[in-house]
Amino acid sequence: MKYKNIRSAIHNFGQSFVSAMNYVDDDIVLHELNKIHIKGYDIEIDWLTGHFEPVSMRSSRIDISIARYQGRLPAHLGAHDVGDQHLKRLALIWPASQRRAEMLAIDDRDVEHRIEIRDL
Repeated sequence: MKYKNIRSAIHNFGQSFVSAMNYVDDDIVLHELNKIHIKGYDIEIDWLTGHFEPVSMRSSRIDISIARYQGRLPAHLGAHDVGDQHLKRLALIWPASQRRAEMLAIDDRDVEHRIEIRDL
C-alpha cells in the first residue's frame, strides 16, 4: 500500500468518470450530471456504497454507470498500489456553487486526500 499514490489514483478515477468516454445508452453520463447541477443540486457519489445524491435525480443511466465504475474500482486502485480496504471514504463531490468537482478520499489513518477534477 502506497498512501502517496491515493491522490493520483482518485484523480484518474474521477477524471474517467466525468469524461466523454463514460456513456450509457448512447449518451454521455456527464450530460445528465450537468443537467442536475444546472438545476442547483449538489451532487455526491459515494464510491464505496454506490449512493448517489440527490436521490430524487437518480436515473438508470447514472445507476448503471456508478455500478460499472464501482466494479472497476478495486483493479484501478490496485494498479496504483492503493488497497481499497485502506479507504474509509471515497466520493465525488460537485457542489452546485462550483464549476469544478472534486474527489475526496479518507484513508485508514484518517488522512484526507482531496483533488479537483476538471471544469465540468
